[in-house]
Amino acid sequence: MSDGQNSGTPVVIPAALAQPEEYDTAIRAALDHIDRQAVRTTADGRPASTRRSYTQDWTSWSKFCAASGVPVLAITSARW
Repeated sequence: MSDGQNSGTPVVIPAALAQPEEYDTAIRAALDHIDRQAVRTTADGRPASTRRSYTQDWTSWSKFCAASGVPVLAITSARW
């Protein structure tokens, strides 16, 4: 190494993050497309039998709650 050279690691300064209100129409459209694809991929990643089971479970739970007078999304601390 010759005199005056620095052997340190280069410093990378990231650009400031763009705020959503700064996105142009094309960026917003691209992000909307990505969001829709992510939702679809997540949903499609579960087997149909799993989705049917979830639906049946939720239906059973909803009926139980209605018959019991308990709100569907009511929670309490668990006491096991």
